Amino acid sequence: MRDLYECGTCGVVTESKDHLCSPREVSGKEDYCGSALETSDMCSTMVQTLEYECGTCGRPAEQAELVCNPAKAR
Repeated sequence: MRDLYECGTCGVVTESKDHLCSPREVSGKEDYCGSALETSDMCSTMVQTLEYECGTCGRPAEQAELVCNPAKAR
């Protein structure tokens, strides 16, 4: 099982906690995908590099496979 992290500030999910300003470890998609985001403000280190988001809940992600309904980020 790979390590997954969610930013406690903006909700971005990634496999590298070094990219997040407030990382917390999550078990899998069921821990974050589908839940509402508290903010739409993206961490400054992530805003330029994110390519994907969940088409259902809008959760931003570094990799398409980290969300249940991947779509290209706007």
